[in-house]
Amino acid sequence: MTRIGFALSLGTAGLILTGASRLAVADQSTAGADAKQEQQIQAQFQKTPDLKHDQIDVKVDDGIAVLEGTVDTQREKKEAQQVAHVDGILGVNNRLQVRGAAK
Repeated sequence: MTRIGFALSLGTAGLILTGASRLAVADQSTAGADAKQEQQIQAQFQKTPDLKHDQIDVKVDDGIAVLEGTVDTQREKKEAQQVAHVDGILGVNNRLQVRGAAK
């Protein structure tokens, strides 16, 4: 009976370790995709005449882009949100502030 219990313990430990390693690989691939999307969004901002001189920080987490910084007009804020929708982006959290806008 102890041999069976030992075998079951080893099998359970193996399953736990296998599951944990798969999660680690998934986290790494997600982080890589997030970084790629951040770069794509920044590149799009640099191609957009109204946005290329604005200071916009982009962070992506699981397909959600977060925009922070300042822009000159409300129109630029809306344009930044639209431009940030690159492939793989599920949504945009637009936290951009408009310079000179009343709080």
